[in-house]
Amino acid sequence: MDRNALVPVMAVAIVNGIFSPWVLMVFLFYPVWYPGWAPPLSQIVYMASALILSTMTIMLAGVPAALYERWSTRPRSIVVASIWLAGTVLLTLPALPNVMRALSGG
Repeated sequence: MDRNALVPVMAVAIVNGIFSPWVLMVFLFYPVWYPGWAPPLSQIVYMASALILSTMTIMLAGVPAALYERWSTRPRSIVVASIWLAGTVLLTLPALPNVMRALSGG
């Protein structure tokens, strides 16, 4: 798969990491995953929560693309990238109300 195909997947995953309602759940469970040596500043914890959620989005969205690539006799990279992007957009749908609220300034 072409590396450039990952750029839209990562961009959508970053949007999901920032605006998803699930980032609050990751944020609340920070005592479980946050290292004890790091300063527990809320801005840093939120940024790390968004990064974790973005990474999880990429990983979960990549499963159908990986299954297609594994089971197909001749996988095409454009199809793999499209499946991965579609999965990422699908996982980002719950974040759309927060994105629209942020874009409207309210």
